[in-house]
Amino acid sequence: MKYLFTFLLFNTICFAQENKTETMLIYPKCEKLVKKGNESLQNCFLEKLVNELAESATYILSRDKILYADLKVEIRFIVDEKGKFISLEYFGSPENQRITKEAFERYLTSLEKKKKTIIPTKDENGEFIAKSFRIPFQFKYNKQYINSLN
Repeated sequence: MKYLFTFLLFNTICFAQENKTETMLIYPKCEKLVKKGNESLQNCFLEKLVNELAESATYILSRDKILYADLKVEIRFIVDEKGKFISLEYFGSPENQRITKEAFERYLTSLEKKKKTIIPTKDENGEFIAKSFRIPFQFKYNKQYINSLN
């Protein structure tokens, strides 16, 4: 299936509380980057998360017949000791929050259906721990432009 995201913008900045002796969480399909270290694991996690959120946002915008959107939302969440997303918070305009929240919920449902599991962050003793994140999510969508390409 072919997806086209017009003017997809996302920051590859992920703010996380990190202790130098922690091992970053391992997102599905990022396992091969374990030997490259925490920064590579974090970048892989962020890239995959943002791409999947963009797919979900595109679906919602199309479904709601919204022709143009410029989403700018800060998402805060925790990945707990079991690898589950908890304490999700969204900061931005009410409409952008609504769309992003729905996109994130759709993404989480997809993650569960595909039985993808996240290996949580480990502390210096090898114990799983919760880790908080703050991600600026920016996404521009132009349905008319996408249609003109087809």
